[in-house]
Amino acid sequence: MRRLVTHTIVAGSIAVLVVAVPSSALACKNAGAFKHVGVVAAVDTKALTVTINDAESGEPITFVATAQQLKDIKPGAEVMIGFTEKNGKLTAVHIQS
Repeated sequence: MRRLVTHTIVAGSIAVLVVAVPSSALACKNAGAFKHVGVVAAVDTKALTVTINDAESGEPITFVATAQQLKDIKPGAEVMIGFTEKNGKLTAVHIQS
């Protein structure tokens, strides 16, 4: 009985830890093809770009975006960006915060 209680406590603790992990911890591979997950590092409304620190690699990635897409995005926000890539240029198709 004591062993069952111990296993139940451990399993419950692991479940709490899994739920407590922030969404930015999701790896981009898990987000799907042509999607990156991360924390917004910078928004440039003049150059129409958003840079995130990628959750999977930790590296900054910059996307071209529209003024409409950038209007509510702030540094520090956790986002998932769906994008296209052409000639090495990443263009945001949608930004979900």
